[in-house]
Amino acid sequence: MTKLHQHKATLPVAKGLAGVVVDSTAISNVRGAQGELSYRGVAIGELVKLPFHQVAGWVVCERLEDTFAGLLAASANLSEIETKLVLGIDPSVHPMQVLQCLIPVISVGPDVGLAEANQGIRIAAKLPAIVATHLRRKKVYLDPTRPYAERFLLAIGAGNNAQLIKAFEVAQILQLEHSFNAGTFASRVVASTLAPIASAIAAGIGALSGELHGGADQAVLDVADNLKNVEQAKSYVDHALSNNIKVPGMGHREYRVKDPRAVYMFEWSKKLAVGTPHQHTFEILQAIELHFTQHMAQRGKALHANVEFYKGLVFRMAGLPNEYFTACFAMARVFGYVAHFVESRLDNRIFRPAAHYNGAHNRRLPGGFSTL
Repeated sequence: MTKLHQHKATLPVAKGLAGVVVDSTAISNVRGAQGELSYRGVAIGELVKLPFHQVAGWVVCERLEDTFAGLLAASANLSEIETKLVLGIDPSVHPMQVLQCLIPVISVGPDVGLAEANQGIRIAAKLPAIVATHLRRKKVYLDPTRPYAERFLLAIGAGNNAQLIKAFEVAQILQLEHSFNAGTFASRVVASTLAPIASAIAAGIGALSGELHGGADQAVLDVADNLKNVEQAKSYVDHALSNNIKVPGMGHREYRVKDPRAVYMFEWSKKLAVGTPHQHTFEILQAIELHFTQHMAQRGKALHANVEFYKGLVFRMAGLPNEYFTACFAMARVFGYVAHFVESRLDNRIFRPAAHYNGAHNRRLPGGFSTL
């Protein structure tokens, strides 16, 4: 081991800020050891029984009034200019890049001096229309008289299936908020500079696009689509674990027991898939999960499927291609970003962590290099 590596090994650096408390929040509570998640003190088991707009309002402003539905409905559709912006982007561009690009430039209404929280709500309300427009490559109409999840699914041509609508709604509720995850922390860092809320939201979505964060749902079905049967699924897990390859959608940074959100996604994906052409994919996923958890148990580890693992199948049954899964995640998590933006403004201080310098000292420029 070199002196540099010896030096780095002894540094008091928490890589990835693991275990470092950087601020306080009253928005959500992740109790990883117990496998519990709550929004503003209410367990997700209670919240998934409610309509999406009520839970989103609870997360953003701690209110359950149906007036939040009106706020979302009022900004559900894109203007002509906004539609042209979406359609002007090449269809091959990933939907997450589309969202990150357009959020800072979409309008938030004509109000002068509009409160930034309301700006954030209006931006959040427009995300389903952006996703639907990019997917269908034409102007879409989201019926403001219909509930949030239903109008999006109708806009993408998913039909009016009550079970599918509820499954999608539950998925979105489970993704609304999750404390200081990478995307939320990125959003709060930008918010701490007193940048506008659109910039903070775009930063969060940029972080969410990564495979280690929100992109796992797409990665899971990308894997499953290349496996023909249960035996191939088991062989895939064996190969991945033997070669130290991450199995997407398995395990979670926070939860030491099963991700409580994954329980709901498993139940809904099974309910919707069994007896349909999607049952085969469900069986592949279940085989991956069971074989993986058996391997982990043999190693004395408790790693299970996280919320991403079965969620993608629900999205697929709604008619969404794999590359749109994470954009639907963003449609929900954006409300968490808005809530954190508002909370951070109550006692703002710019984030400026320290870094331990481990480079060289007192060097000279290489010979022949001119400073002129």
